Amino acid sequence: MKQILKLTGLMLALAIIITSCGGSTESKLVGTWKAQKVETDFDEKFTTPEMLRQVVEMQKETYFRVIDDSTLIIISPGNTHQTKWKLNPEDQTIAYFFKGSPTLSNKLGTLISGKIVSESKTPLGIITIYYEKE
Repeated sequence: MKQILKLTGLMLALAIIITSCGGSTESKLVGTWKAQKVETDFDEKFTTPEMLRQVVEMQKETYFRVIDDSTLIIISPGNTHQTKWKLNPEDQTIAYFFKGSPTLSNKLGTLISGKIVSESKTPLGIITIYYEKE
């Protein structure tokens, strides 16, 4: 009987440890995120294959680092911006805003199956970027 109680206690303790180490969604976002795939849906009347290639390459050069539960650093060639961010738990969208303008938020993307998917409408069409954590 003591063996069963010890085993039950050990299983309960193990279950508590496993569930407590899971971490929040926000903490799982900490790290460096880089574009792994870029899709474009541009009006072919206004673009060339060379222009599309340049747009895709430019998007792949920009990446970001989630430092903690509120700090985001966006890095692109020649520019680095430190911002604040937050995750909407209802629709899994990630928004960022600059310290001087906390009410003006920008959508970074949506967390989908461990990737951050960012879709932007431009004058040429739609660009979708799939970021993955390194």
